[in-house]
Amino acid sequence: MIVPLFFQAAAIAASEADFYKVDYLVPPKGERLEVGGFDFLPDGRMVCSTRRGQVWLIENPLAENAADAKFSLFAEGLHEGLGLEVVNGEIFVLQRGELSKLVDEDNDGTCDRIDTFSQGWGYSGHYHEFGFGLPRDAQGNFYASLNVSFSDQKWWHGRSVAPYRGWVLRIKPDGSWEPVASGARSPAGLGANSKGDIFYTDNQGDWMPACPIFHVKDGAFFGHPASLNWTPDYRDNGRTASDTDAPKVERARAAIWLPYDWSRSTGNLVEDTTGGKFGPFGGQMFVAEMTNGYVLRAGMEVVEGEYQGWVVPFRHKVGSNVRLRFAPDGTLFCGFTDRGWGGQPPGDGIGRLRWTGKKPFEIENVHLLTDGFEIRFTDTVSRAVANVFAAAEVKQYDYNYWWEYGSPLQHVTPRAVVSTALSEDQRTVTMRVHGLEAGMVARVKLVGVRAESGAELLHDEFAYTVNQLPGYPQKTAHVAKLVEQPEARESGNEGVLFLTHGDALAAWNGKGWQQSEVKLGEDKKQLVVNVDAKADDWGGAALNNLGGEAGDLVSRFEYGDIDFSVQFLLPEGGNSGIYLMGRYEVQLRDSSGVTQLAPGDCGGIYAGADAKKWPGSAPTFNTFRGAGRWHSLSGSFQAPRFDAQGKKIANAKFKRVMIDDTLLQEEVEVPTPTAGGYEGEVAHGPLRIQGDHGPVAIRGVRVKSRENVDERTDWVKLFDGATLDGWQISNEGKWVVENGEIVGRGNASHLFSPRGDYKDFEVRAKLRINGGGNSGLYFRTKFGPNWPEGYEAQINSTHADPVKTGSLYHYSLLKAQLIPQDTWFDYHVLCKDEPEGTRIQIRVNHVLVNEYLDKERKHAAGHIALQQHHEGSVIRAKDLEIRELR
Repeated sequence: MIVPLFFQAAAIAASEADFYKVDYLVPPKGERLEVGGFDFLPDGRMVCSTRRGQVWLIENPLAENAADAKFSLFAEGLHEGLGLEVVNGEIFVLQRGELSKLVDEDNDGTCDRIDTFSQGWGYSGHYHEFGFGLPRDAQGNFYASLNVSFSDQKWWHGRSVAPYRGWVLRIKPDGSWEPVASGARSPAGLGANSKGDIFYTDNQGDWMPACPIFHVKDGAFFGHPASLNWTPDYRDNGRTASDTDAPKVERARAAIWLPYDWSRSTGNLVEDTTGGKFGPFGGQMFVAEMTNGYVLRAGMEVVEGEYQGWVVPFRHKVGSNVRLRFAPDGTLFCGFTDRGWGGQPPGDGIGRLRWTGKKPFEIENVHLLTDGFEIRFTDTVSRAVANVFAAAEVKQYDYNYWWEYGSPLQHVTPRAVVSTALSEDQRTVTMRVHGLEAGMVARVKLVGVRAESGAELLHDEFAYTVNQLPGYPQKTAHVAKLVEQPEARESGNEGVLFLTHGDALAAWNGKGWQQSEVKLGEDKKQLVVNVDAKADDWGGAALNNLGGEAGDLVSRFEYGDIDFSVQFLLPEGGNSGIYLMGRYEVQLRDSSGVTQLAPGDCGGIYAGADAKKWPGSAPTFNTFRGAGRWHSLSGSFQAPRFDAQGKKIANAKFKRVMIDDTLLQEEVEVPTPTAGGYEGEVAHGPLRIQGDHGPVAIRGVRVKSRENVDERTDWVKLFDGATLDGWQISNEGKWVVENGEIVGRGNASHLFSPRGDYKDFEVRAKLRINGGGNSGLYFRTKFGPNWPEGYEAQINSTHADPVKTGSLYHYSLLKAQLIPQDTWFDYHVLCKDEPEGTRIQIRVNHVLVNEYLDKERKHAAGHIALQQHHEGSVIRAKDLEIRELR
């Protein structure tokens, strides 16, 4: 394809702000408005409810100068307010447990009475049991959606422990209510179209592979099983919804699946009924998005009797968007909150998105054909580039319907554009696509499209959810396809090493680092010790370099392919980084206000020492929310590959880098160590936190090795999963088999393997120790009472003994708490005589954490044994196997 040079020169680039400007109301000093809902009174004042249980009146919200809007507190003390609607001048606010009417009896601008309008659905007090609302249908009914809870140790499983959690409710004008539809997970937003049809948005997680928009119909089931507990079938038959088995219930199909890179946490949706006051998009839906700070634009059509449609980005960098509402003058108000999640600044408050009056060159509408699309534009397309539509990139994909958190794209399939035609008015392109399938999302990226005026497309990509193809009705094709369910897991911490728990510095080497809680200093350019704070749920105080001249902090253990996460906090101007394998740096930096992002900004992959060989990779978004705030960095890293002769055959790769759940890097190969990294490339290396560029604090460092496949077939079971036949018990201990696991309780004792002549071997097991428990995996040990002779690989998470899991007791000690209590972990011990002595290696979750050479060869051979240390301790073991070395 060749585009004429004269036309290329005439192309005009524009920005979103040229067409839609955003400004922000100024709340009272010291107040944080975490918006849950807003609407307008007949006199033009805005009413706003918040997560903190306040309701505010805002005078002059449409003032030319946003600072002229005036706030006054109308009510407080509500149990959250995540939905608000004004009906005939009366204010209705949805709390967790009721729909309330707020009454100002004397019209002085202060609420005098809160009346219960409707109640009766359940809530247990568990975190996340939010109630969202509050649109109305054509009959005047309110709609509310109820979040499931996430309070169990198995946090990834949403639970419905109180009536109608996970349901959409219809609340009638007389205050009575009825459950309408089930299967919701985290239904954070509702909206109605001009026909009175109700839609709701959900958020990616278990049984929700991405963020969807569903049409709410009576009796619909949206896919999350927990809410089925409150259906007559389950209640009358004493059934309980399974966390891990797909229910045998017909599922509704989402009208739109939002691409994950466009929406990670979706809020409400509103239809543009402004009559052109907001631009050329009347009748379309605008969707709030929190994590990326977007407003999205969506259109729907009815195909074979059901809604389906398309979505495009509309406006970036608005804020942590959870609520949208059109004002009478066509202004789109945006409500923000990011507490408990990561979002885009601002993380609270109210923004105003206003059309400047200039019409953008955009995709105006998309209509599905049996074999392609009709794409309508807001302006005439230049005939000079009419042939560029054939170069469009089209791919289709679907998702897994399973209990895991979210789903990667599945069955990604390119589709060929076979023909295109531009309409006579130059506004519509008909694009024929080969092989378009129902039950998949089609993502289409247009290339090189220009308007007659020379303007570039402001947004050149759309995603269409194809549930049905026109003329070919069918009921079975789901975008979220049922697959074989993954094996259940006991804890989200399985397989993970915790590197900042307990005596965390014991897992690191570094000059000038200490362990203490921190906060931003008064000058905001330093971090200082926070003497009033307590260690939080991350398991210990933060590691920080405030104690004088500092160097880098380097982990004692080395890794190859890993998933990793770390929380970090920086002062103003702060600059640090985390080096994977000590060589490949993800930049941690105060990037406040940066708009042209570079590899040296927060979340960037730093350039190599020779920038010509590796220029680095800039992050896709600026996720830095400000100095003194904790941010969460996570990702997946693949080490370089080498052949048998040590020659590198594949580069290191960052498969994914995220900050506060926002994807910044994906599948980025790094051909050389980045600047400042250790020289040379190897298969394993340490984590390294840069500490010589100024203050930084870290906590919550967790790694999970992905090098956990052992294809050797000569492992022998020590325990058959059923009996302890042949095993010997000392001190009349209480050892039993439960659910295929060896369980030790009661008084101090040991359980010895049938054979007692093991010499050179590898032994492995899955183990779990309770809170306050203490145990050990003994080897080359002799049968006998009390504390037998032999080597012991310690098993201890939270017992007072400072010697923790991974230690070789009496010889090589670890004091960092690598494994939380009550969490299964993989333990692997190698014991082998060598000319210099007995070599012992201990691996925890497939990472080598201890290596010791016993030059005295104190223990020659013996049993494998498990220890029960004291009354109250409970040790569990399974998959106990041995591999003898010849």
